[in-house]
This record gives sequence, structure tokens and C-alpha cells, in this order.
Amino acid sequence: MANPESVQGALSAEEFVLSLKQYITRVRRDRRLSGDNVRTTTVHSRQLCGSRLTLDATFEAGRVQALGFRVRACSLGQATTAIVYERAPGMNSRELQPVQDQLERILKNDVPPEAELIWPELAIFQHAAPMPSRHDSALLPFRALQELFAEEE
Repeated sequence: MANPESVQGALSAEEFVLSLKQYITRVRRDRRLSGDNVRTTTVHSRQLCGSRLTLDATFEAGRVQALGFRVRACSLGQATTAIVYERAPGMNSRELQPVQDQLERILKNDVPPEAELIWPELAIFQHAAPMPSRHDSALLPFRALQELFAEEE
């Protein structure tokens, strides 16, 4: 089975699905944050798929300290939520934006060379390029986090 942490290059459709499933299992249960310092936003897919993500975050000095979520999205939205949940703590908005930009390129089947990938595991989403109706769902955690950063500033 493909390891989503090191996927680059050509995966079969089956390996792509298995990689997605490895991420999806990480967000199966809601992990919400609570407390006075928690910021929360809910974003919806702009397309017809109906994906929705509620993202909670705490910040310190403009950096993500902790994330929580409730995700009701297709497999792409769930997988990217899992990746953002694991990778974004410690980042600020300026550091997150290039990651989002790379994912947008990857979804257009414009995958940067492996050495240039900020989060190499996002390369698996090149297999979602033929599914443009799902791209917005894949970008939900990035949109939500950028909204929360904007509120924090």
C-alpha cells in the first residue's frame, strides 16, 4: 500500500484511493476545541458537492497553536483536513499561503518537482485534477484557516 507521507510520481487509481483512506481515518471523529481563546469558522464548498468544514484554532503571536475540526466533506476535503490538522500548528499565514498555492497548482495537474514541495504528501492530489467539481472541497481547510488568520490580525 502506498505511504501517503512519501507519495510522488505516478500512483495507480487504487493506490490513490488507499492513500486518501489513510488520511480520512484520521478525521473520522470530530475533534473540536473549546475555551475562551478559540476562534471558529465554518466554510462551505462553493460547488455543488455540499462539503462543509468547521475549523477551530488557537493562536499565539500569529501562529497556529492548536486546531480542531468537524468535517462533512468528500474524501478530498477530509484528506486535506487531516493533512492541515497535522501540519499547520506552528505556522503563520505567510507560511501557509505558499502551501495552499502549491495545492492549487497540483489540483491543476501542475505538480512542482519533489524537491520544491513544501508538504510532499499533497502530491497525491494530482490524481484529483480530473475532478474539478471537488477541488473547492480539497481547499476548504486552507480557506478556513486563512479566514481565522484574518480574524486574528
